[in-house]
Amino acid sequence: MKKMKLLIAIISVFALAALAGCAGGGTATPAASASADAEASASADMEASADMEASASMEAEASADMEADAEASADMDAEAALEGNVANLVANYWINFPAEGNNSIPADKLFEKIAAGEDMYILDIRAAEDYAEGHLKGAVNIPYGQIGANLEAIPDDKDLYVNCYSGQTSSQAVVALCVAGKKAHNIVSGWKGGISKAEGFEDYVETEENMFEGSYPVNADVKAAIEDYFAKATSDEAHKSFNIDPAEVKELVAAGSTDYDIVDVRQAKDYDEGHIPGAINIPFGTNMQTGFVEISGEKPVIVYCYSGQTASQVMTSLRLLGIDAYNMTGGMGKAPEGENPGSGWLAVEGAADLLETDMAAAA
Repeated sequence: MKKMKLLIAIISVFALAALAGCAGGGTATPAASASADAEASASADMEASADMEASASMEAEASADMEADAEASADMDAEAALEGNVANLVANYWINFPAEGNNSIPADKLFEKIAAGEDMYILDIRAAEDYAEGHLKGAVNIPYGQIGANLEAIPDDKDLYVNCYSGQTSSQAVVALCVAGKKAHNIVSGWKGGISKAEGFEDYVETEENMFEGSYPVNADVKAAIEDYFAKATSDEAHKSFNIDPAEVKELVAAGSTDYDIVDVRQAKDYDEGHIPGAINIPFGTNMQTGFVEISGEKPVIVYCYSGQTASQVMTSLRLLGIDAYNMTGGMGKAPEGENPGSGWLAVEGAADLLETDMAAAA
């Protein structure tokens, strides 16, 4: 705009100078008069053109301002829609879910961040005695069952990496913390299967106790929902942390029970190659909340994946939406091999024989 105004000013100066030259030259000849008229006309045309350009520029600026205002208003509306609305916050988690990585980080990648001195937080949700024996450098301990009560002590201004024992309860915690406004990410396979198995992990372990500083307010409705989640998770003696043993699931399936709905969140190809009888498939990933409409919510839901970690994220989401959901410990897992006892569904005797396949789809 400033450049346009300067251009108009320059054009005006030249036009006035030309007119002044014509007026100060004494009596004009017809040819001179014609020339002066032509110059005046050209100058007027240039001014008109400049005015049009200036007007167009002003309209463009006004349009840009209106678009910016509309975007700001939309952002405010979006924030208002999320404020205190747990269901919308859960949906928002999946809408903004990263395309890669399952909102998780492998131990070796986290070690690189620690070594680089990256500004971040680490939350260890194991039992206090296990934390005391050794934990990641800088990690703060808030045991799983105490997360709800300490929600406002957990920072929300930087990335927060969470570990448990196997990656399953930390996956639950990550969803709850993200719903509460934290920038939480799961550490793959937790302490036992991830951190302590990574090469050179001893270099990133300490025994010194660490604490978070400051207070980070959480919406009262959201806080209440998350406090309720962890209170129930630790009081359910039959299914601690909302986990159900695959052997129990196998018994239900073998008996033809219809007391539960089963949801397989693995990718469609793996579902087609073999899934627990009666399970529906809602593949894990961005925008998967759109598939939740397939779950009636009229009966308890058992959710399983490959190892129990991604299913834990889904189970927590369903719980926060009011659905009585459980994660099948270990997921589909692995069959026993040699001295390895295996894990999950495939480690349960006779469970593999019950799997259904969709051979047409798999082909």
